Amino acid sequence: MLSKWLWRFATERDSWWRKLIDIKYHNPSSVWQTEKVRRGFSQSVWANITKEHELFWKFASIDPGNGTMISFWHDVWNQGMVLSSAFPRVAAAVVDSEARLSDVASLNGELVSWSFNLKYNLRGGAERERVELLNFLNNIPMNNNALSPCRIVWNPDPNSKFSVSSLYRMLVQETLPGVIDFPSKQIWKKLIPSKVCFFMWLVYHNKLITVDSLKKRGWSMANRCCLCCKNEENINHLLVECEFVKEVWRIINRGRLVLSYQDREVKLIIKHSPHSKPGNVGDWFTYCILHAVWWFVWLERNQRVFEEKKSTAIGVARRAARNAMEWLVSHGHIDKTQGLTWLQESLLIG
Repeated sequence: MLSKWLWRFATERDSWWRKLIDIKYHNPSSVWQTEKVRRGFSQSVWANITKEHELFWKFASIDPGNGTMISFWHDVWNQGMVLSSAFPRVAAAVVDSEARLSDVASLNGELVSWSFNLKYNLRGGAERERVELLNFLNNIPMNNNALSPCRIVWNPDPNSKFSVSSLYRMLVQETLPGVIDFPSKQIWKKLIPSKVCFFMWLVYHNKLITVDSLKKRGWSMANRCCLCCKNEENINHLLVECEFVKEVWRIINRGRLVLSYQDREVKLIIKHSPHSKPGNVGDWFTYCILHAVWWFVWLERNQRVFEEKKSTAIGVARRAARNAMEWLVSHGHIDKTQGLTWLQESLLIG
């Protein structure tokens, strides 16, 4: 929230509060940025706001336009770099450290010439730094439209406008990679029981206690899928690759539903599953059937392991389909009679 005030500082240049900040705190070399508050004001509200300066300008930049409002040496107008900090020897040698970009750069068509107006000739390391600065500047695309205004750009947003939510997304993406892409809408669905949604969350994070996970924890046991009795048990095999599960899906898909699930990994299947609320019965059924099938496959697996009881693939398919329909009926999305009739006619499940 504090960073929002740095955006307002840069965009509301004629507001009364901005003028007060200019008088009390502002660095006169820039109309876009405010420098950190001096020690005497270190406990003020604005002091806390300026502490977000580095974070804010990490994601913001300035479109120089015609350059008349850009401090050449002090503004972040070129790929996130402040030239006075990156090239201090050259900056110390210029006559006017407050020069605007339009004073230093001269455009002639697509060619740009740079005049730093130095107080003295540079030698040694300072001269090498000047050459590096020129090479750097010559690689920056310049706008040759003299009428184009200068403006601040918020890079995380396609419309270049600052928002707290976009800053939050960038921070989460940096500190917790993958969180932004987490398919919450595909997993946490209100009409599906919480325990089933939590089960899907465990599936997505590969946290189900399958035989392979127990062996990794030091348990000594044979690893064999109790559903097909052919392959080793892991989450991906249990829910995607197992012949028993494929047969369940073949039964469910008798109604020619769009449930092909071309992906072969549980994470991708979850990400690509329906998440927007549909209209007709078949679409509603598709919306929640993935949760139902995987949940009842897991219950069937546990029943075989702990109770030594078995059901057929059609039995699991029937329980999954009926419960999916019951979830829809209980939330008022589908009439009970309509739902049961649809199951019988479309899936041949009585």
